[in-house]
Amino acid sequence: MNDRLKLALEKAEAQLKEWNVPSAVIAVVKGDEVLFSGGIGHRDNADLPADAKTLVQIASCTKAFTATALAVLATEGKFDFDKPVSEYIPDFRLNDSYATDHLTMRDFLSHRSGLPRHEYAWYDAGFTRDELLHNLRYLPLNAPIRYRYQYSNFNYMIAGAAVEAISGMPFEKFLKERVLEPLGMNGSTVYGFDFLKNENKGVPFDYKEIYTMGEIKEIPYYNPETVDEESGAGDPIAAAGCIGSNADDMAKWLMFNLNSGKKPDGTEFIRKDLYELMTSSHTFMSETGGKDTPEISIQTYGLGWQIFRYRGKKIIEHGGNLPGFSSTVMISPEDNIGVFVSSTLNVTLFSDAVRMSILDALTDAPEIDWYGRLKKQNEDMFVRVKEFFAPKGAPVPNTVPSHELKMYTGTFRAPGYREAVITEDGGKLYMYFNNHMLPLSHHHYDVFVTDVELDEIPPGLQVRFESNNEGDIGQIVILLGSEKDLEPITFKKEAKE
Repeated sequence: MNDRLKLALEKAEAQLKEWNVPSAVIAVVKGDEVLFSGGIGHRDNADLPADAKTLVQIASCTKAFTATALAVLATEGKFDFDKPVSEYIPDFRLNDSYATDHLTMRDFLSHRSGLPRHEYAWYDAGFTRDELLHNLRYLPLNAPIRYRYQYSNFNYMIAGAAVEAISGMPFEKFLKERVLEPLGMNGSTVYGFDFLKNENKGVPFDYKEIYTMGEIKEIPYYNPETVDEESGAGDPIAAAGCIGSNADDMAKWLMFNLNSGKKPDGTEFIRKDLYELMTSSHTFMSETGGKDTPEISIQTYGLGWQIFRYRGKKIIEHGGNLPGFSSTVMISPEDNIGVFVSSTLNVTLFSDAVRMSILDALTDAPEIDWYGRLKKQNEDMFVRVKEFFAPKGAPVPNTVPSHELKMYTGTFRAPGYREAVITEDGGKLYMYFNNHMLPLSHHHYDVFVTDVELDEIPPGLQVRFESNNEGDIGQIVILLGSEKDLEPITFKKEAKE
């Protein structure tokens, strides 16, 4: 281990307290050599040290594995990234017939399908994988196909469905037996129930106050209610983020990528042209990395990877976030360097700061205060999220609801989403949605706002009630995302029998 790398790892450990991060697991590879595999801090924020075998949920870092699974099938001649997905998945249907007939897996994997996140159509909604695939026909696109970059976990759920349709195997089984095990990643998991059985796993933490970088608290593991060990049902969108892994296994993943898709023994695992396809730019994201990272430029998306230039060199990277875990995988092909970092804290850029500091150390680049820069970026990001979902402008004074509160109650439905149930108790309205009970406060006129967060949406989400021609409350309208040109979701009131 060179001196700068040693200093970078020592600095990372010293910065844990500054960021309120309990622990992180780290793998650093140069060529075929593992320079470091281990942990820093305590995975329970108390007594249990993180180490090279500590399992973490790598979340969306799974996406590159999903693209690799499809590349395995393509290498075998069973799949083509440029054929319409509808040729592979029976009964595949989107909300737009042209998109249904023409979108390819290259489009979905590079996030240019026109599908927005529709995050609350799946997260905590309790739908099975088959139900989510069926529900796609109800979820509106908000952009033409191949028009712009627009991240959506549904794109990768579709990829997982294609793997299942082509292979005849559950996605998780294919991922485990045809990708992880051949690469020697035997300590990694694909099912949440297997992850939870492991005694040496990171404990998830989040900030006590949402989007505020202050004190932290232990939170439950992400484990959807539809996951069932007895039946073998996995995470409904497993292909977007199901893998649990550790530093030792992720070092093997880094070496696989540095070897352009070859197995540890040097034999071809996926065709080289397919690996190049995955790590080439397909969708433009932005010209720069922003004012806080002027050294980063030309950000694009490949297939399961983000690609950008750092100090003029190509970098392949992907982040991942699930409640309590923030991860990043980075490959620098020109330097023959790979870095993996996963922190046991929700929505933190600490992992990114560690990653960039290590890259600079190994390339003898001028030192940058990545911890200072990215901590400010983290804080600014939190401010932007809170501002976006906050009610726009001050409430109009001296307004009252147009109806008695009991008239606002009922069950409201939107195709592709779970129902929203409005109840009244003690002179206050409540909305039950996606397994969350959300107290509502009057904002103005017939607009109410949530008093508590809805998963990643902070308090203050507007719920607008609208009347029908008879003057009765007929629907509620909620903006459940932040993408450009995204329309609010309209939930129509269910008629009483």
